[in-house]
Amino acid sequence: MDRVVGTSGRIAFASAMRNLLADVYPGHDQAELVRRVFEVLGLPIEGDGPEPSEEYLRKWDQRDAFLITYGDSISQAGKNGIESLGEFHQKWLKDWLTGVHILPFHPFTSDDGFSVSDFTKLRPELGTWDDVYALSKNATVMADLVANHISASHPWYQQFLVGEKPGVDYIKTASPDDDLSDVVRPRSHALLNDVVTKDGEKHVWCTFSYDQVDLDYGNPDVFFEILKIVLEYLKHGVRVVRLDAIGFIWKEAGTTSINLEQTHKIIKALRLATTAVHPDAIFITETNLPLLENLSYFGNQDEAHLIYNFSLPPVIIHALLSGRSDYIRKCIMAMPPAPAGCTFFNFTASHDGIGLRPAENLIPDADIDGLKDHAVRMGGQVSYRALKGGGQKPYELNVTLYSMLAENFAGEATMGLERFVMSQAIAMSLEGIPAIYVQTILATENDQGAFEETGIPRRLNRKVWQLEDAEKVLSDEGPAKSAFDQLRALMSIRMGQPAFHPNATQYTLNLGPDLLGVWRQSHLNEQSIFCVFNLTERPQNLDLSKINLIMTEGWQDLITQQVIEDYDGIMTLAPYQIVWISNLDGRNRTESRLLQRYRDAMPV
Repeated sequence: MDRVVGTSGRIAFASAMRNLLADVYPGHDQAELVRRVFEVLGLPIEGDGPEPSEEYLRKWDQRDAFLITYGDSISQAGKNGIESLGEFHQKWLKDWLTGVHILPFHPFTSDDGFSVSDFTKLRPELGTWDDVYALSKNATVMADLVANHISASHPWYQQFLVGEKPGVDYIKTASPDDDLSDVVRPRSHALLNDVVTKDGEKHVWCTFSYDQVDLDYGNPDVFFEILKIVLEYLKHGVRVVRLDAIGFIWKEAGTTSINLEQTHKIIKALRLATTAVHPDAIFITETNLPLLENLSYFGNQDEAHLIYNFSLPPVIIHALLSGRSDYIRKCIMAMPPAPAGCTFFNFTASHDGIGLRPAENLIPDADIDGLKDHAVRMGGQVSYRALKGGGQKPYELNVTLYSMLAENFAGEATMGLERFVMSQAIAMSLEGIPAIYVQTILATENDQGAFEETGIPRRLNRKVWQLEDAEKVLSDEGPAKSAFDQLRALMSIRMGQPAFHPNATQYTLNLGPDLLGVWRQSHLNEQSIFCVFNLTERPQNLDLSKINLIMTEGWQDLITQQVIEDYDGIMTLAPYQIVWISNLDGRNRTESRLLQRYRDAMPV
């Protein structure tokens, strides 16, 4: 664009958007691409009218935490899935899980929602956009945008088969003669699916399955289609957009076709465009990758607001099963602080099982094999990915977290509940926003019936609960109620502590192989919390002289309210005990007027 007439804000936005799109689509008319962005956003490109908004920076604090769930994980007769989910959240979770991540809710043909056949509506059994909007009145709603591919039943793919627009130009194809040997994928089937179309045989790129056909982002029209879907989500109350499988969207022969520079530029362009009209919108990228590759999705504070802390589940689970802190300590020490305006999404389990690829370079292969063998012993399954040159490697463990932690590596089953609760407490304590999967909330064991019925390993960890059954396990005395009560209590404490802000300072403590310790400090330095975890089934001594208990402060454990009197003494931790030692309880603090002014001025 040679010149955009308007205010400086509009000119700056147009210039930034042009630069991004020019890098991705150098052979296209840049002025026309920018004009289309303004058109889709409903902003005038010149003259009078609304300006692009400045992005809202204060997007989260220590009160934020998410439930991860399918729209029909909680069901009841006479109500749709999102109504039932909203009722469950309102009654049981609203006071300590402020957000709800609803996994794909569109009509689909396979992969439990991740093969979308229609982006314009919800599956009837889940409800309508009005139900999503109603839920958003009581929770921060995160929704899945399956960005890499569509169902083979989607109208775009059907148009591709018969040579009709626009779909004929939307599907990624390649030639069997292309060099695709370096392409990285989480599946072992052949990459290209040979299909007969009106225009002859085509070889369709299918990263995940032949029912999940990849979109061709080399066509800028696909970018605009995805931007329109994002805006539709936000229009109906969604605030957080999860970009599923986003690392795969740009493909080129002769490359790995993952994490390419164009992928990052497209995410930046989506964020820049979206926040111009929805300044409070949040993007989270789903990139199940080794640590350094995952961190790249923060960009220069202009890409993802949140990234999944994919390394966390395997290292937490290994620590609790082995009673050793070495690998998890290495992981936490290797994590840099998130850039300002960004943070981590800390989880321990999800609908996809326990990913093992993020554990590469953190856990040796022999110990990864130990995790794999333990999962099978506990009734789970193992999914594999194909390796270049042949062979395969474990990709994820399909098992519920509760079943995985029921016994340790030594086969001891006496303290599975304590290990289970500690897994969540660790995630709550680290830099980032905690998220708890619905099956974790309900301490669900492996759903062997669903696996045997379908043959799908991930169904072990995707049980559908009737609302009355879910409420019963949370009400009746038993392990699920005990775990639930403990998690709710821990989260209620956490929500009041400024040192648990997702961006508060974090230091890793070296307390020996049996203990895990991190030190969190609030932005304004008024609060410190020393989080220490006994990872073993034996009492362990914590030498208080090894943590920085400042003598001018009074210290106590926020969980038990035990006051620390001898700062150089020994504190004995019971098996799997969790302590949060702090110089104040943020729920009861009184602030000076100056401190309040500082806090109000902080963008975080």
